Amino acid sequence: MPHFVILIHGGSGDPSPADLAAHDVHAQDLIGSGALVAAFAFGPTDGAVRIDAGGPASRAPGAAALDGIGVVEADDIDAAVAIARANPAIVQGGFVEVRPVLGSWVRGGGSGGPDASDGSAHGVPSTS
Repeated sequence: MPHFVILIHGGSGDPSPADLAAHDVHAQDLIGSGALVAAFAFGPTDGAVRIDAGGPASRAPGAAALDGIGVVEADDIDAAVAIARANPAIVQGGFVEVRPVLGSWVRGGGSGGPDASDGSAHGVPSTS
């Protein structure tokens, strides 16, 4: 089944305990449905380091306000969008993006994607 990544951009300011609890409930719902493959919550951008070509690594300035990602399995992009519409970030002043996963590699889990019949994931060599 195809995978889609949901990029979660939260609203401004720090989330309240109730906001975080809503995300926990949403994640549990997705786990229970079997749609959630993986999820990662990110720390604040003031702990981020930005790296650009030709420049030194710098702390936070210009770091994108990306609060987390979820990877879901869905029949198609429309089904993934339907899953993403329930993300609490939307009603908390943020937004989400849904993008198809074209290739992947997971340590201990192998690789995949439409062009990965040779064990690679779009240029990522297989380590198995």
